Amino acid sequence: MHKPMRRLVISLIAVAMVVVAGWIVFQFVTEQNREIRLAKIKESPSVAAYNELARRLDRDREDSSAPVSQVEGQRQAESRALPDDAEEIIAGYERLFAHMDQRLFAIGSERGQELGEALGKRASEWTEADNSLLGEFILANQPLIREIREMAQQGGPVHPLDFSKGFSMDVSHLAKVRQCARLLRADAVIKAAGGNYSEAVEDVIAGMKLADALAQEPVLISQIKRIETYGIMTDALQQLTHGGEYPPHLASQLLAHIEHADNRAAFAESLTGQQVAGLQAFEEILRGEVDVTLWPSSYSEFRQTVRNRFRWLYFGPLGKPWVNMDESAYADIMTRVQDAAGLPYYEAHPQLMQIDQDIENLPSTRLVSQALLPALSRAWQAQARHEATIDLMQMGLLLEQYQGQHGSYPQGLDAIAPGLGGELPVEPYTGEPYHYEASDDGFLLYSVGDNLTDDGGVQHDPRRGDIIWRGEYER
Repeated sequence: MHKPMRRLVISLIAVAMVVVAGWIVFQFVTEQNREIRLAKIKESPSVAAYNELARRLDRDREDSSAPVSQVEGQRQAESRALPDDAEEIIAGYERLFAHMDQRLFAIGSERGQELGEALGKRASEWTEADNSLLGEFILANQPLIREIREMAQQGGPVHPLDFSKGFSMDVSHLAKVRQCARLLRADAVIKAAGGNYSEAVEDVIAGMKLADALAQEPVLISQIKRIETYGIMTDALQQLTHGGEYPPHLASQLLAHIEHADNRAAFAESLTGQQVAGLQAFEEILRGEVDVTLWPSSYSEFRQTVRNRFRWLYFGPLGKPWVNMDESAYADIMTRVQDAAGLPYYEAHPQLMQIDQDIENLPSTRLVSQALLPALSRAWQAQARHEATIDLMQMGLLLEQYQGQHGSYPQGLDAIAPGLGGELPVEPYTGEPYHYEASDDGFLLYSVGDNLTDDGGVQHDPRRGDIIWRGEYER
């Protein structure tokens, strides 16, 4: 071989060795950074409890007569945050959902669709046809309503969550819980219209207990549905109190239930569950086992991107460092979000805004992080709105009680502070007092809402504007 050729070959070999060595170092560094980020992750007792429940159910299905070993029994005792009869409660919900599906199927597809559309509306939007259809169904299905109430008394768990499946986890029960809450709302409004406020309040409390059952689930989508379920029951309650005929003494039953209904701790715990599901997705990618077609439809854009433009990068033989960097970014941001979770929203808001900016600035190769993280800010806003709604509900009910006892509404909220433990709540958005204005025959009570702008109690934007508890007085 001629010397020039030999030099070229040696040079090429040297370059190849440098590239290989550089790639090895690159992969090692990204792996180390990934391990550092993952070491900061907090374990979730709720996730551990649901994993243990899944193992128990799997063992029961495989061999119901198999004895529990001493080690297995100790592990159950350490991780169990769910009731001992969790399996029986889940079976009860399965029977309830099957019964509900049967009753809805029995009225036919066309009528069933009309009923579903009516149930999906706010009670104030029901037409005469809606009222007639709902009244007919509710009257014919009082045993179903009673069954829903009875299961609500049981609390949770509602469904055995399997975190080993990541984002492929079955959460079909959430739609069923929402449908139960809508049926309870319809029954409450119909009962109140007939003067049966006692059962109407029983319906509202049952719906709130269904929402509280979802608070046990350390999954972000479950907490969004919990908030939505409370919103359905708040709608029912506002219909009950709007006409001025609501017996104020019944407010005591509601106040006893909603005292701790903000469930902020459950929301914070769900962030750890969300992180577990996200990290599971990364593990599936690294093992080459991920099937993005099983991921929720909300990640459709991500699924399309993975299948097309970046499939060669993430699923090729050289993809691990890129996945490592993506997972490191995801774990880092999730850790920061969890650190903010213990703060009131008005204190956490600056941190969340910075996190949103950091998410927006992520490199285009951080595919999973870009797909999963933006939903966190919206979830925080939903939780803050829920907390404001709960505060307004408590104060609104106490104001109705005060009016029933004194014949008029108080001039200031300090008059109802004893019913709130002596201290008035502050807005989750600002940390300042809620807005209140009394008149001769009513009151206006509201929060500034997500846009942090005082619109004078005018709800021009239901999702971002002022959040109003409507008494008898409206603008």
